[in-house]
Amino acid sequence: MSLEDTEINVGGTSFKGAHIAVVLAFVTTISGGIWATSEFFSRVAVLEDTVAEIQETMPDLAPLEVELEAIKTKIEDNDLGHLQGKLAELSTLLTTIQARQQEVLDNAATSNSKVATMEKDWIEVRNEYKKMADAIKGFEDSVGKFKREVDDLWKGLDAASSPLG
Repeated sequence: MSLEDTEINVGGTSFKGAHIAVVLAFVTTISGGIWATSEFFSRVAVLEDTVAEIQETMPDLAPLEVELEAIKTKIEDNDLGHLQGKLAELSTLLTTIQARQQEVLDNAATSNSKVATMEKDWIEVRNEYKKMADAIKGFEDSVGKFKREVDDLWKGLDAASSPLG
């Protein structure tokens, strides 16, 4: 039994299987379209109800608009644009100060190293001075001894040249 051999009699009219398949395809397509349309409108109705609920629960925006206008007026009165320019200028100055401070710290580190070097050099000079002072004192002592010996020699020569006197 095939679709071409199938036949249905309704009210004395006979319908062949191929006609029934075509009519059944149209009927299911139309009923699917009707169902999709119904589903679409159902969802639209749910969205409309949700929007209506949200609108009912939303607070009145009029006081916020008044407060916003008051803030705008305060901003215009205080000239915050000018203050913002000053803030940018202060930021630039702060950056410059930080750079200068870093330079000063770097220079201080260099100065500290120079001072440490100078202290070492001064200690070396002081030690050399002590050595030289000791050497000069030793030289003065030697010169003093030499001078006494020379004086003693002159006295001896004087005594030898004039035995009576």
